[in-house]
Order: sequence, then structure tokens, then C-alpha cells
Amino acid sequence: MNKMTNAPQTKYPYLLTALGVALMAVTEIYSFVRTMMMRAMFQAGGGYGSYGSGFGGARQFGGGFGFGLTSILTTIAVIVATVGVVWLGLTLRKPKSA
Repeated sequence: MNKMTNAPQTKYPYLLTALGVALMAVTEIYSFVRTMMMRAMFQAGGGYGSYGSGFGGARQFGGGFGFGLTSILTTIAVIVATVGVVWLGLTLRKPKSA
């Protein structure tokens, strides 16, 4: 009697869900760090720019860190995680064959 009949069928849904969650975590951490760096750059006397204004430092990064990229990656990560969870739920819902 094999208790793990669904194990091969649930491997890919688990991996897809884990990939989506991991990608979401990475983009959220990157977004948080980027926000803290931008806040430090624009504070008076933050060490970037000339004469303590803070605005000169933004030019060395090309005017920002790519604000659109993380939101697109986060959206893709949410979609991947949602598809993985739905696929996993449908796989686990199937009746086990003996």
C-alpha cells in the first residue's frame, strides 16, 4: 500500500508556489531597501550631493532605481504564487487512486 500516491503529481505545484513566494519576498525586500536608500539620499546632510542638499546624489543613480521594475516583478510573483496555489489545491483535491 503506497501512501504517497500524489507525491509525484504535487511536486511541480509546490515548486511553482515556492518560486512565486520567493520572488515576491525578494522584490519586497529590494523595495524596502531601495526606499530606505532613497530616504537617506534626500535627507539634508545625508552624505550624498553637494552642499548637503541631497539632490545631487540621485543623478549618480540615473534619477532612481527603476521604480517600475519591482512593481512588475511583484505582480508577476503574485500571479505565479496564485497559479501555484490553485494548481496545488486542484492536485490535492483529486481522489487518490489505489
